[in-house]
Amino acid sequence: MNYVLAKIKEKEDTFEKLYSGEELFSVPSDLDSAIDYEPARLLEEDEWFQLDNFSDRKFCIDLLKKDFRSTEYEEVKRARTETIEYICSYQENNYFFQRILKQNIFQKKRLTLGDNVVLDKGEKSIVINSTPDAVFLKEKNILYFKKLQTIAPIFRGIGTLYKEATKEETEKFLRSNFIALENGYDADKVKTMNRKRIAMAMDTLKGFSKKQQKEVLDYTHQYYPQLKYEKKEGIFTVGNEDDMKYLLWGIEQRYYTTPVTNEKRVANSITKL
Repeated sequence: MNYVLAKIKEKEDTFEKLYSGEELFSVPSDLDSAIDYEPARLLEEDEWFQLDNFSDRKFCIDLLKKDFRSTEYEEVKRARTETIEYICSYQENNYFFQRILKQNIFQKKRLTLGDNVVLDKGEKSIVINSTPDAVFLKEKNILYFKKLQTIAPIFRGIGTLYKEATKEETEKFLRSNFIALENGYDADKVKTMNRKRIAMAMDTLKGFSKKQQKEVLDYTHQYYPQLKYEKKEGIFTVGNEDDMKYLLWGIEQRYYTTPVTNEKRVANSITKL
């Protein structure tokens, strides 16, 4: 038997049995080519990230650490979609997760066509996505997903895999000897994506010698000369989020030249070979 559990909002570790019957999802056919999670990697349409030994990780939920027993969960007495945070479909020892967002809630009066035409007066229904947000194969103990930010509300703490610089870390980075600020740009104006890039850049710079740091700054200027740079002092002037983004791309060495057409490009996604 297949079961669908509803995670109830504002109730920690509380699931209620929403449905039993047919499968909601199928195991995706392209999981065998899944790659270990890399923060700097953007997936192709047919790719998945994976986290192995998932039940041993601190952000794994208790539901996945124990054997599934449907009798442990109460039946939903009245399904109120606004109280459901996400659903989990249990199918043959595999778990499929889908967050319930506003776009997943459907309510519209309609005629349903079959042997008899019936008026559906618009009871609220949950639209099931063609692809789950996450898949946990218990026998393999692997979690598969496509977007970390999508599943972060399900697996609390998993966001630490893609570290975001704290305000204190951001302020420290902005005080670096190769950065001069202008136009009132400060840590309060650094948004999420650049905070994540700053976290990666700080880790990258830790492994650089002073000579290598100067080389990467010169390299950044070579590829993006629009960014103000005092080459002798090795200082970039940063006045907005775009300036910061272009500098951080340089520190991560994302700029490159194509070998045949000699075209300058920036890599939005990188994978170590």
